[in-house]
Amino acid sequence: MHAVLRTAAAVTAFLAIANAAQAQGFLKRLADRAVERAEQVAEKIAEDAVNGSASPRAEAPADETSAPHQDASAATPASVASAPSANKVRYIDSLKTPSDVEAKKAEYDKFGEVSCDACEGGIELDGRPTFPFDEFSGRYNERAKRAGNWPVGHTHRWQGKGSAGTLTVTSEESVDGFRCRRLEYRLERSGNSASRPGLICFGLANSSSEVENWHEIY
Repeated sequence: MHAVLRTAAAVTAFLAIANAAQAQGFLKRLADRAVERAEQVAEKIAEDAVNGSASPRAEAPADETSAPHQDASAATPASVASAPSANKVRYIDSLKTPSDVEAKKAEYDKFGEVSCDACEGGIELDGRPTFPFDEFSGRYNERAKRAGNWPVGHTHRWQGKGSAGTLTVTSEESVDGFRCRRLEYRLERSGNSASRPGLICFGLANSSSEVENWHEIY
């Protein structure tokens, strides 16, 4: 009987030890699996974080470089369109005489007509200024060149066959982008008078000109 009891006790102890070892092994496997799963989750989170932060940095340069490129291409047509107008050359012959000035010139010239037997056509035009011989004498457009060298306010005087004449530089101003001077021609005879405006401008006469100078517009 005692032998049976000892045997039973030994078996019970063995089973207890075996169950404890089995339980310990099971718990260890659970712990290993939990650690492995935690490591996998951590790696996944780290990988997502790396990919998520790298993506904006890769796209940023494209956004930064595309905007200036679009601005430059948009500005190009405007700059090209403005170039011709900035470089366009204008000539004095683009300035025209107003119709009312033409009428005043005709009245002035008519007033200055004087009979002259020795003159071509029998008429002397007192309205044409005369000048002493100087460096401008005989040169093309000599009257405009003289008036361009006078100071503003200067008055030149001459005596015709029947009238006394004056030519005065009244002002200097810009006309259609050209540097110009306004003049006044005036004739007096027997208590009567006639006058007309004049205009000279500085620049190239036309497309064949190479040197700027003073030119008479009217």
